Amino acid sequence: MRKTYLGLTGAVAISAMLAAAGPVWAQQQSPMLDAAVESGELPPVAERLPSNPLVVDGESVGKYGGTWRMGMRGGGDNGIIVKTVAYEGLVRFDHEWKTVLPNLAESWEVSPDAKEYTFKLRDGVKWSDGTPFTTEDIAFTVEIYKDPDYAAGSWIDSTTNPMTLEVIDELTFKFTFEKPNGMFLETIAGTDGLHITSLQKKYCGQFYPKYNENADADAQAAGFTNWALYLQDRCAWGFETIRFANPDLPVLYGWVIDQPLNANAARLTWKRNPYFWKTDSEGNQLPYIDNIDMRVSESIEELTLLALNGEIDFQERHIATVINKPLFFDGQEQGDYHLGEVIPSSSNTLVLQLNMNHDDPVKRELYQNKDFRIGLSHAIDRQEIIDVVFTGQGEPFQVAPRPESEFYDEELAKQYTEFDPELAAQHLDAAGLTEMNGDGIRLMSNGEPAKITVDVISALRPEWIDILEIMQLQFQAVGIELELNNIDRTLFYEKRPGNEYDAQIWAGDGGIEALQDPRYYFPFSDESVWAYKWVQWYNGTRPEIAEEPIDWAKEQMALYDQVKAEADPAKRGELFRQVLAITKEQFPVIGVSLMPNSYSIIRNNLKNAPESMFNAWLFPTPAPMDPVTWYFE
Repeated sequence: MRKTYLGLTGAVAISAMLAAAGPVWAQQQSPMLDAAVESGELPPVAERLPSNPLVVDGESVGKYGGTWRMGMRGGGDNGIIVKTVAYEGLVRFDHEWKTVLPNLAESWEVSPDAKEYTFKLRDGVKWSDGTPFTTEDIAFTVEIYKDPDYAAGSWIDSTTNPMTLEVIDELTFKFTFEKPNGMFLETIAGTDGLHITSLQKKYCGQFYPKYNENADADAQAAGFTNWALYLQDRCAWGFETIRFANPDLPVLYGWVIDQPLNANAARLTWKRNPYFWKTDSEGNQLPYIDNIDMRVSESIEELTLLALNGEIDFQERHIATVINKPLFFDGQEQGDYHLGEVIPSSSNTLVLQLNMNHDDPVKRELYQNKDFRIGLSHAIDRQEIIDVVFTGQGEPFQVAPRPESEFYDEELAKQYTEFDPELAAQHLDAAGLTEMNGDGIRLMSNGEPAKITVDVISALRPEWIDILEIMQLQFQAVGIELELNNIDRTLFYEKRPGNEYDAQIWAGDGGIEALQDPRYYFPFSDESVWAYKWVQWYNGTRPEIAEEPIDWAKEQMALYDQVKAEADPAKRGELFRQVLAITKEQFPVIGVSLMPNSYSIIRNNLKNAPESMFNAWLFPTPAPMDPVTWYFE
């Protein structure tokens, strides 16, 4: 039996039925568009909206007008655009990150084997230039992504689970995957879903040879080597930063580019999209806010000062650091803002990943020894780190789903977190490190000192160095030398395929989105650097360095393959808990403390903005919290 999702509940469903029967309310628009309608430059709002607009409500009906001010960290900060403006895919997440809701697709069906997904687009949706959004655009996007000369790189042109597209009619299409893809809806409800709705055929087709025989000549005349580079410059797949340098590119966002993000631009500005396809329940076309002003600065200090001076209306990205919190707390009255709660998706402040696939057989054997990892964990005084680095915020925690997650397991989260140097020494002895040199450092089986060189990127998170320097002393006290190797991000990633590291550290991704990003729970992705060669055996990305995993890891991989094939969320959850049970038993990576809740800056006159929200890349807040419904009082 096929599963059908109308994607319409409560007020949304009622609104959709009323809309289908014909307009029953007066559809309103922002006054800033009145002159354009009166002059004939724009059609009336009723003609610009779809027959079945997506109805989205905030806590209160808003007022039109105003400019939302925020700060970008340099011209390459495409993340803040995705997390505010560009989150308009086929489907979306609800505010609680639990349910997939309709968006540009008003309904869908899933085959029992989770290989076929049939979507129906919302009838009458228009691009920002007034052109209808149809399956023609979907087909064009798939065609471009699958062109080997373009090579965008996404699930659309994936070789691990190839997808084919069937266009059924102007509004209906079907994706068919070679293998079951049970989590596909959750995938495209996140940032990966922005690819398929990013290219308009009418505009972008002029840069593609199939629809313009002069595409290469046009590209060369414009200063590009070939059509693919010119297409990327003009249309830019998904959410590449260059996409936001072209104000002529039609989009499906609530706002369109006004002042583009050109080289050395001091700001990126947006104005409302007159063809936006969402309304509130009273028929008012969204968004309420007319304009967005993104100030561009490489300096976090400058962005922080803007917020303290009341020149940022809503933001957590870049500025909401632990160090800044006392400043922002004390500055609330003067800056006319208050602090909201931001729940991070990360489970941990720092994850120590020992390279279990080390080329040195002695280190490989040692790092695969569970007693060694347990010994290191008991050597960490986590409360000292929490008090010194995080001013008392957080609690001792391993790498595990957060308490807010449906997969939270207190035993997994708390095991081996007790600071106990004597117990640490017992486990290190059990791992075979019973001999020491004259400096009190334990000796490995080859007679060499037990030294771990750990790669870290302090430029990304300065507190990582602070944590590791404390851990250095704590490890030394039990006879383990920890050497810090502070490098840049490029080298950090380049070392992985060559297996040129003892250990690397990162933050604890997968605290909320454990099912979608289980990198620390089993060898899942290239981010699972604790078992990089086992990952290649699993996903086949670099077969030349692949290595058959240990039995328990293979068991997890087989279970997760069942997770991916299962369309029923409850059954997926049962299978994934089996994966986590093995994680708990094997203890592959070491955590320090639960990532404390962060905060956001909220201007006091900004309404409908969330007082509490999750924060992640897969759940690109604040975008799922419907900024199109925010307004200024």
